[in-house]
Amino acid sequence: MKAEKILIAYFTTKGNEKTSNCAKLAAQAEEMLKDKNVDFDTFAIVPVESYPVDPSAFEMATKAEKERRVRPEIVGKFSPGEMKEITGVLLIAPNWWDSVPQAIYTFMDQEDFAKTRVVPVISTRDDAKHVRMEVRDFLKNWVLPGVDVKEGNTAEAKAELEEAIAQLFQPSESKY
Repeated sequence: MKAEKILIAYFTTKGNEKTSNCAKLAAQAEEMLKDKNVDFDTFAIVPVESYPVDPSAFEMATKAEKERRVRPEIVGKFSPGEMKEITGVLLIAPNWWDSVPQAIYTFMDQEDFAKTRVVPVISTRDDAKHVRMEVRDFLKNWVLPGVDVKEGNTAEAKAELEEAIAQLFQPSESKY
């Protein structure tokens, strides 16, 4: 039987690789997997281009990116050889305009998830089930229900992250 190896893939913007809400959730997930003695890697999904700092310019840029379905280039690529060893992906992303950031699609386009369970963890202000369903519809494979974590609530996200991690280890007949 193949040993479990998990990838924690999280979205963040340049300069926020350790401080963004998603980065904080990824760090919490790392600690939880360490406590369970689970082998894992972590990969930050970072767009090459920076987004505007001004809130209205940021909103315009990210909404336009979504409307045009732009696939922004991301910094680095997870090693294809290593991806073959991955049995589950904890995909941590914010809810931007009722979707995940377009860089998440860039990441999903460049990796082979055919035999990998994917559990979306969406940082959101609202219910983001439709965002998690969008990820499932895009990948069309082992995307499990995932969880929503209320934005800014990373200190209290333990229960949601535990649920997401448990989904990574469900029996194979539990396909979403």
